[in-house]
Amino acid sequence: MNNLDAYGWDERLDTAWRANAVPQCVPARVTADFGSSLTVVTPAEKTAVLSGRLQHFGRPEDFPKVGDWVAVLLSGEHATIEAVLPRSSEIARRAAGHKAQKQIMATNVDIAFVLQALDNDFSPERLQRYLYQLTVGNITPVLVLNKADKTNNVQPYIDAVSSLDVRTIIASAATGQGVDEIRQAIAAGKTAVLLGSSGVGKSTLTNLLLGQDAQQTQAVRESDDTGQHTTSHRELFMLPNGGLLIDTPGIRELQLWGAEEDLDENFDDVIALAAQCKYSNCRHGNEPGCQIQTALQSGKLKQAHYQNYLKMQGELKQQNAKPNTQGADQKRKAQNKMYKQADRDMRADQEFPH
Repeated sequence: MNNLDAYGWDERLDTAWRANAVPQCVPARVTADFGSSLTVVTPAEKTAVLSGRLQHFGRPEDFPKVGDWVAVLLSGEHATIEAVLPRSSEIARRAAGHKAQKQIMATNVDIAFVLQALDNDFSPERLQRYLYQLTVGNITPVLVLNKADKTNNVQPYIDAVSSLDVRTIIASAATGQGVDEIRQAIAAGKTAVLLGSSGVGKSTLTNLLLGQDAQQTQAVRESDDTGQHTTSHRELFMLPNGGLLIDTPGIRELQLWGAEEDLDENFDDVIALAAQCKYSNCRHGNEPGCQIQTALQSGKLKQAHYQNYLKMQGELKQQNAKPNTQGADQKRKAQNKMYKQADRDMRADQEFPH
């Protein structure tokens, strides 16, 4: 598999391949998702579709996404995806709609650059949502304060996110500031992703990192700093230094997906204060000895920060209260059983043809 090393193939994947190999298939990585079809590298580039079995038995979140490693059956320039290898990481969110359904945006990502433009897009509260989701996905976050040329003083923005304990890069596509620092953070064979709202400069930054205009860009409206959805699909690019970069469409709103307890790592200051309350069952209202209220009144704990914690906690509580998890787990177990049986039947047919 050495010819796939450039796309991130490693010992973990080699072990997974041996354990999950599908007869007559070869490994490939998904590099683009156009909805009705995918692009994969084997390392030759192929157009791919899902097998009937995968479409029928797979859940939406189990379908191959950009970044996934898959088993494909080749036929000329086309490929059929028969299986998806276990993921090392994933970026997820709750899908739009009333049902609590998981939506995967990218997989097998090592580092995520969360872009916030230094204009009307800047929001520490929105950044906290990204940091939570990346924590759940086991992905290293880096904050990129982009469009630094839009302000004469970046220090207030830096101060506003200093308590979040995340590496921060100041960047500007107009001047090239920060581009080399971002490029150097993506080691050869490692996969990075650009995340953020529409208009924050993801596609422009992608072009600068690639050294060519691979992604179309559009002007941002000066009246409200709102960008157009320039990138309409997710795609993985190889950088000149051997790093791998996924560009994604702009995200209007990041609906959370995960467990309440995962908030602890992102709001450790709130958790630490709550642990010091006089009563273990303190509701952080008017109870005597409430350290949360004391910190809010003194300014030690910012009201916006605490309200964001409560909002995110409420979203996750509501999501996990919906009766979707048990049935989904049972369905997944049944599908995995059927899938393994189909594999055994296929191997038996090849070893003992009729």
